[in-house]
Order: sequence, then C-alpha cells, then structure tokens
Amino acid sequence: MTIEGLETAEGLDCIRMIEELSRVLKKHSGLRNVLPITTAKVPIVKFFHMRSGLEVDISLYNTLALHNTKLLAAYSTIDPRVKYLCYTMKVFTKIYEEEKRPEIIVDGWNTYFFDRIGELPAFWPEHGKNTESVGELWLGLLRFYTEEFDFKEHVICIRRKSLLTTFKKQWTSKYIVIEDPFDLNHNLGAGLSRKMTNFIMKAFINGRRVFGIPVKGFPKEYPSKMEYFFDPEVLTEGELAPNDRCCRICGKIGHFMKDCPMRRKVRRRHDHEDIKNQRYPENNEKRNKEDKEIQNKNTEREMLIKEGKLQCTPQKIKQGKGVVLEVGRDKISRQSLEKWKRQDDKDLREKRCFICGREGHIKKDCPQYKGAT
Repeated sequence: MTIEGLETAEGLDCIRMIEELSRVLKKHSGLRNVLPITTAKVPIVKFFHMRSGLEVDISLYNTLALHNTKLLAAYSTIDPRVKYLCYTMKVFTKIYEEEKRPEIIVDGWNTYFFDRIGELPAFWPEHGKNTESVGELWLGLLRFYTEEFDFKEHVICIRRKSLLTTFKKQWTSKYIVIEDPFDLNHNLGAGLSRKMTNFIMKAFINGRRVFGIPVKGFPKEYPSKMEYFFDPEVLTEGELAPNDRCCRICGKIGHFMKDCPMRRKVRRRHDHEDIKNQRYPENNEKRNKEDKEIQNKNTEREMLIKEGKLQCTPQKIKQGKGVVLEVGRDKISRQSLEKWKRQDDKDLREKRCFICGREGHIKKDCPQYKGAT
C-alpha cells in the first residue's frame, strides 16, 4: 500500500499507520483474525477475508514485494505448470544471465529479470523442452530435497542454475537457508528453529514416501484423493507445527512477549485498577483488611491442627476434566504425569535424522553417517 503523492515512506510513522489500519479493519464484519505485526522488518497487518477464504497481508511501501510478484507471474507465463507446483507447495505446508545485466534498483537492490517472454526462445535454447507432467515435477522436487540436496552445505536459490554454498554467502545457519531473489542479504529461513526444521523435513520425507508409492485403489475412509495425499496424520504424524518462535502469551508469531497486544490489555487493566484504588482509598483499605482476616484464620487453623485440637480431613476439589486433587495429601495428579510423559515422547520424536529419516537421533548420531565418515 502506498500514499498518493508520496514516492517513499520517508517521514511517515509506518508503525502507527499499520496500528490505525488494523483498528479500522477490526470493525469490518467480513474480516477475521486481524493482527498488526509492527516488529517485523516490514510492518504489516494480517487478516482473513471470510467471503473469499483468503489470508491477506497489507504493508506500506514494500515495493520490493511487487517485483517478486511480477517475477512469479513471469514464471507462470513461461510454463503454466509453475502455478500448480507453487500451489501444491503451499498446500503441502504454505535464467538466463547476461555478462552484464541491466539494473533496476529498488531499495538498493537490482530487481532486473528477463521479462520479454516472447523473445525468450531466442535467448534460452532449452525453453519448452521439459515435457514432464506436474506430478513428475512434484515428485522430483520431493526427491531432490530429501535425497540429494545438502541443507548444511548449500543455499536454496532460484536465481542461478548451479548450487550456491553457505560458505560463499558466509551464512552460518545450521538449518534451512533460503536466499531472497532480490535482497541477496536476506535469509528467508532465518526465523526457523531446530524443531521447525525437523518438522518440515519430516513432512518432506513422509511426503516423498506417500507421493512416490503407486496407489492401486484409494482407501474408503478418504472422501477424495487430495485428502489421501495431504493427510496430516501421515505427513506430520498428527503433530502440530512447533510454536517455539511464537509469543508465549498469545501463541502468534511476529512479535515478542513484551510487545504482545494481550499483555498490553492486562497492563492497562492493572493500571486502571491502581488509579481506581488511588481515587477510592477506602476500597483498598477494606480489601487489605479482609485479606488479613483470612490470613489470621488460616494461621489459627494451622496452630489447632499442630496441637491436635482439630483434625484435618482431606477435601476433594474438582478441576477441569474430571481431575481430582486432594488437599492435605502429597499426591500428584495422574494427568500431570501423563502430560510430562507425552512431552518427553514428543521431544524424542522431534529428533529426526536427515539421512535415514528415522526418529530418535540426529545426523551426527546416525549409524549411516558414522559409517560413511
């Protein structure tokens, strides 16, 4: 989004404008999950459009993204199969170089790419010679990234045919590294954690197995072929994506805990209560008096129990889904033990080897890796 009459965002308070825009969008009945993300490199507001079912991002003066869109449009015009591959990849989760390229500088980066589609066959002799189907290309993509591509040594890069090494980029990330096609210093995978990397690789490995095995007849429990191939119980083994990079308060990405909108609401409510107590001190004194009386009663009760004048009987208090805690006994609920056991099992499953695809260990502990070295 840009403002008429202004070429750049210089002098604008983009964060304040994004927050104001989000307040306006929240009043719209056809939008859901309106979330301003003001701590990102480019502040945006995200929301879900109910009628179309689309997820929308609005930013200010992010002109580099427009060139990314034009680049993808050019790819789709060259070969319509690109659209299907991009959409398949989205569901599965979400060229020619001259010696001296022309320059189209945007935000300090060269955004030039060959967009004269009609003249492309004269410059690219291999144009149109690939006759593989969409399914063959999709399976080849999964096979390449699960069997051939070395994520530790190479960078995912679409602007060149030969492999690009992490050493040449001087990037030291241990996880998936993706180069922005225009902003060459921007690693699109910088926000990935170890758990998320393992989660993605597990989905790719399982996807390679599902799509690579011929199907004679689809099981009756699947209403459609799409639900068979994109079954989360198979691809991710029923696990949800890790949220270790999300806000610990609201669980959403894009901001830290200190900038969480929910935390701001709680803080404003506490500030309001403090002002109210200052304005009406008698209410505060009354509350303090009641708290002291309750504390004195508890102290007297404990003294009587110690002297044997009062017998303590366990009281059962119901909490949540049938969980029973007994007051007066040192008893740990069965649900808590099962919860920690499930957490330990989950941490063990999240360790997945990139070489053999098995759970419970990582690459350096893999028997195949040790045997090769």
